[in-house]
Amino acid sequence: MGFSRYLLGVLALVSLLRGIPAQGAEPGDLTEEPFSQLLQREVLSASKMARQISDSPSAVAIVTAEDIRAYGYRTLADVINGIRGLYTTFDRRYQYMGGRGFGGTDDYAGRIMLLIDGYATQDNLFNQVYLDESGLLDLELVERVEYVPGTGSATYGSNALLGIINVVTRQGRDFNGLQLSGEAASHGGWKRRVTYGKHFDNGAEVLLSASALDSDGQDLHFPAYDTPATNHGLAEGMDRERSRRLFGKLSQDGWTIEGAYADRRKGVPTNPSPLTAFNTPFKIQDENAFVSVRHEADLSLQLQSASSLFVGYYAYRNLRQYADYSEDNEKYGQRDFDGRWWSFDQKFVGTWFAGHTLVSGLELRRDFLQKFRWRYLSPTGEVLWRHDESFDRSTTSLYLTDELRLNDRWTLNLGARWDAADDLDANWSPRLALIYQPDAQTTWKASYSEAFKMPNAYDRSSYIGYGASAAPEYVAASELTMQHQFSAQLRFTGSVYNYRRSDQMVFREALDDYLAAGSSRTSGIELELEGAWNNGLRTRGSLAWQQARAVDGGQLANSPKVLGKLNLSVPLLAHGLRGGLEAQYVGPRQTLENRRLGAYALANLTLSSERKWYGLSASFSVRNLFDRDYEAVSPFDWRPDSGIRQDSLRMDGRTYWFQLNYDL
Repeated sequence: MGFSRYLLGVLALVSLLRGIPAQGAEPGDLTEEPFSQLLQREVLSASKMARQISDSPSAVAIVTAEDIRAYGYRTLADVINGIRGLYTTFDRRYQYMGGRGFGGTDDYAGRIMLLIDGYATQDNLFNQVYLDESGLLDLELVERVEYVPGTGSATYGSNALLGIINVVTRQGRDFNGLQLSGEAASHGGWKRRVTYGKHFDNGAEVLLSASALDSDGQDLHFPAYDTPATNHGLAEGMDRERSRRLFGKLSQDGWTIEGAYADRRKGVPTNPSPLTAFNTPFKIQDENAFVSVRHEADLSLQLQSASSLFVGYYAYRNLRQYADYSEDNEKYGQRDFDGRWWSFDQKFVGTWFAGHTLVSGLELRRDFLQKFRWRYLSPTGEVLWRHDESFDRSTTSLYLTDELRLNDRWTLNLGARWDAADDLDANWSPRLALIYQPDAQTTWKASYSEAFKMPNAYDRSSYIGYGASAAPEYVAASELTMQHQFSAQLRFTGSVYNYRRSDQMVFREALDDYLAAGSSRTSGIELELEGAWNNGLRTRGSLAWQQARAVDGGQLANSPKVLGKLNLSVPLLAHGLRGGLEAQYVGPRQTLENRRLGAYALANLTLSSERKWYGLSASFSVRNLFDRDYEAVSPFDWRPDSGIRQDSLRMDGRTYWFQLNYDL
């Protein structure tokens, strides 16, 4: 079904809803509050229960909708690059997240959990976190992004190995009507969006949105293919991208129904396999979708209930051309991967005992379809060879946490989760945290936790993964955090952490197979200072140092020791305009060929309107303001016929983006 039909459907529904009497927007817009007030807001991501961010066992980082506007963020990858201790890597297909000793070229999937409004939304084939235009949400629909570092398996189970990102969506009242949006960007980028939101007199609240993105992309040069036979290294017309998104949320009387759909098609200008042909069409398609239903109720003064049902869908398609097909006549390779799953979670929050907040829950998950299909085709499209693999998994989980308020200064947080999959032994994930608040301005947090990652369907594949050797991976994490509020305008956060990972997959030549016998260690320090003043000035600066060792004892690839961030947002022209300046420093990194890539520093500048003019608002951003030439670590560990290494990829120079919104 084409995007125009999606758009017509949304507009038709909007027309019907606009006839319903509406209630005015309520005061207290979260996007207009500084972080000093945001600290008093409740958040669900830290421990799957309502609690204050300042009481979380981890040093939670928050990016609000106001930050997203001020710094011109367009994707979750942009948001992550602005968070302390984190960075992303782009291989011209997807953006991948790194930080705290992960981000190596073999760490792309399954170690960070991505939640949308508390629901785990990763696919059930790769457990991938989709941070770019393949993601499910437009950032204009996001109220805030919460990053909870450290393990989260005590509450969320497998794949919350090294951290959690929770994306909290906005409410219908935040739009209070219809918004039309158009965007133009470098390299032929063009985006359209229509969003409708309203809070009605009967208590119902609705948010609907549809968007479309098209980009021509660039003609890119790759030195490893700079030969006459491979077009002198120039990939022409191979970088095109198209994305379509739908999102809807309806809530009333404790019930919430939510759903999203994303269809992203991307041309791949690189040559990701030694068998494929450079500068020939290589297209990938990702389809992500989910529908969720949640009900929350107060069963008594001391007992609350939250029930949720989630149904997920994922499909991956690609078509590639091989470089030499004369011997077996196989010219094209086609991959069709499909995943379907559902989960049910029943949670209770009890406060029967003085000083205790007990959270208990049961989660059932059924991955009923995990299917991989490979087809190898002749020049005329005839199927010459095929291979199919299918998996499924049922998982039952129980979890229990207790937050015990010992006295006015000390709080003890205990938690554990038991996960039993029908194809694996059961695993326990414990957590212990002690929180000390000597005064109203200072909070100390010490925590220890253990977590695990189940082998995903890709790992279990005998054709592309580890097959029967696939096994769970484990981590033990300890962290000490201090937060100090110097004043209502200025806050400091500091963390020291240590991770010990075990049972990582390593190849043993003597066995000619993989074995879950690898171990690695990461230690690090993160420091951050945030400020927000009554005159509208906001600033945030952070410095992170990490030492990450790979399973062989050497430096982990694509893991910079030093990361620096500086964000400055200032009102201009009598608060009619806001300027946002962002600077990012990424230290040297090791490539897969053990080559050292130099450090780089980038600056981004955004100007955005603070007030609407006859319903109009606008933003203009320049990324890589000083047109810095820099490289990212490549996932390719092989050399083409030229013999030239391709262990790094050149990234974009200066680019531009402009957005215009109109509220009806």
